[in-house]
Amino acid sequence: MTIIKRTCATCAAFNPTASGDDPTCANLVSIRIHHVDAQDLPIVIRQQPNAAFWCDDHQTHEEEAAKDVAIGRFWQRLGNEQKGQQ
Repeated sequence: MTIIKRTCATCAAFNPTASGDDPTCANLVSIRIHHVDAQDLPIVIRQQPNAAFWCDDHQTHEEEAAKDVAIGRFWQRLGNEQKGQQ
């Protein structure tokens, strides 16, 4: 069994060469940093994930491929059921 550190760097959705308005995460995950200002008012700062960030949406390329195969089989079954019912 291969153990992979789950970070953006190992995620299939990570775009390390994002520029301009392109997101670094194809899952559109953003990091929320909560602070308070000098008057103790809450401030939320949002930023794009970096290679060392971690979240629950990470999938390796192998997991992404397995998910695509499973979705394809599901749709294929739906298509076969529809043809059989007509």
